[in-house]
Amino acid sequence: MSQRIDIVIPVAAKDIPKLKICITSIIANSLTPIQNIYIVTNQDIIKKNLYFDERVIWINESEYPFTLKDIEMTFKKKSTQYQNSSWYYQQLLKFYIFQTIPNLQQNTLILDVDFFIGQNINFLTDDGKAILSYGYPFKWLLNTRQYPSQNQHSHIEFAQRLIPNWQPINSFSGMHHHILFQKEIIEKLFSIIEDNHQQEFWQAFIDNIEFKKWNAASEYVIYYHFAMKFYPDSVISRHLKGCDFIHDEKENHFVLEMAKNTLDRGEFQVVGCHSFLDLRERLKTMDYIPTDLKQKMLDSERIVFKLILDDSLLRIETF
Repeated sequence: MSQRIDIVIPVAAKDIPKLKICITSIIANSLTPIQNIYIVTNQDIIKKNLYFDERVIWINESEYPFTLKDIEMTFKKKSTQYQNSSWYYQQLLKFYIFQTIPNLQQNTLILDVDFFIGQNINFLTDDGKAILSYGYPFKWLLNTRQYPSQNQHSHIEFAQRLIPNWQPINSFSGMHHHILFQKEIIEKLFSIIEDNHQQEFWQAFIDNIEFKKWNAASEYVIYYHFAMKFYPDSVISRHLKGCDFIHDEKENHFVLEMAKNTLDRGEFQVVGCHSFLDLRERLKTMDYIPTDLKQKMLDSERIVFKLILDDSLLRIETF
């Protein structure tokens, strides 16, 4: 019998319209059997009694050993100009799944609510290895498969401060809005970080952020390269044919409809629809986008972009 996985989906209020699409797509297209789907969210959303599938279990964020206010307090102490504590909070919700949610499968898929599975795919090999996505390259170079082997990136710098001997093992970030966590690997990651910093994991994570960029840390970068380096017999990588719409939150309805239509056409294995507050300002801090490309994106009439990733080849369309 094939190994089963659980799925964990953190959900904020702004993403409720995407939740049904996300759940329906993973149930329809995961070739790896699914045991349960856990929705991590706040009490106000749980009270709405939303029903999607009998396997869906709601987890209250209050079960976690930290709160959003804990993160916000750290931000205030550091006097950062970026008021995006929720960005790091949702990353920590993912890291703490095995410590917080009882009886999770040893292999549990983290899935962003604004990411949809469009074709049948496996998340485990027949011999139990986790299948991870290479994701986006650290450097956004268009129409090439030749990426630099050495990269300067805020996510790399953060991971190196947090984890002794952590190094990127290839030119790809591992960021693709989903990742299969394995309990053994997460427990080892926690042990190393807590021993090294003499703090709980979440405190070490927040204390090591340097707030020079809007997004200065990534759970996907940390886990992907840690697992690939230290557990090469437990994980493998693959490229997925994907399409991600990224847009300013003011364009929500228009872009979600485009993403749904793209998903329905079945051309891509995965489709994302990612909304950001003040995306134009965020773009200015993205050190992985070459200057000419960044300026072209900033000059666009609409802050809406279609990213196509096909066997590591990146294309970006503007609107």
